[in-house]
Amino acid sequence: MKKFTLLLMSLLMVTSLAFAQKKLCVHKLDGTKLEVLASEVSYIDFEDIATDPDDDPVVPETGGFVAKPFSVSENKTVTFSPGNLQYHAANNEWRFAPSQTDYIGEANENISSTYNGWIDLFGWGTGNNPTNASTDYNDYQTFVDWGVNKIGNDAPNTWRTLTYAEWKYLIEERPNYDKLIGVAQVNDVNGLILLPDNWTCPSGVTFKSGFHEDYGTDYYAAYQTFSASDWAKLENSGAVFFPAAGHRGGSNVNYVLNYGKVWSATVNNSGGTNGLGFDSGEAGVNFSIRDLGHSVRLVQD
Repeated sequence: MKKFTLLLMSLLMVTSLAFAQKKLCVHKLDGTKLEVLASEVSYIDFEDIATDPDDDPVVPETGGFVAKPFSVSENKTVTFSPGNLQYHAANNEWRFAPSQTDYIGEANENISSTYNGWIDLFGWGTGNNPTNASTDYNDYQTFVDWGVNKIGNDAPNTWRTLTYAEWKYLIEERPNYDKLIGVAQVNDVNGLILLPDNWTCPSGVTFKSGFHEDYGTDYYAAYQTFSASDWAKLENSGAVFFPAAGHRGGSNVNYVLNYGKVWSATVNNSGGTNGLGFDSGEAGVNFSIRDLGHSVRLVQD
């Protein structure tokens, strides 16, 4: 095993108290930070990790989303965004959640045009008015796709919302659809897993398709759970996770970690539309009133 040692000569020659109180900070890819006083460090080692050429590749616990195709009709596939959509009103900024399991939860009750924080439960078609919290469905007559906006570093119109027909085909009609869906608890977050077309289960992980026979917060974990390392493997195989983020009515948020709903772009009638809905016992494309706040998960063709 190769070993390279970087001697911190300056630390051995410390003559000032100010320098002795400096911190050595290591910033990791998962966003965490390690800190140690410089006066406590004598040297730093950089070591190669010995691996057997026959070993399986090591997948970091933080994982990495790999976009793979999902059929939404007989002749069309899409790839999903790496997380649910989020909006920061004070900064007028859109982004995708830092990970697929991230959700805002009760903090969505702070929704306003000046709120200095992130929200992720939106009224239907509010791509041009994401902080609309009206409880009158007449205030949601026109659908504006959230994908018209610049999201993170992606240019406007890079992403779009699935239609009712596309959700229905994906959830209920594509080949082997019933084998490519299942509820689970991932990293202590309840939600729904969808698997891409032609999916192969990664080594060392067991995925159980389907749903629990009972409805409730506790039954996601009772059906199946995945650790951070197991989910990293599933995510690298193309698995998509929808957290049970609850829903918002006006400024009230309910059913967090119990229920999830994701909008479609298709109007149902004068007061509603359809989208993906799920709990621990079932999933389907069902009706919702347009003034409720639901999750948004965008796709690319």
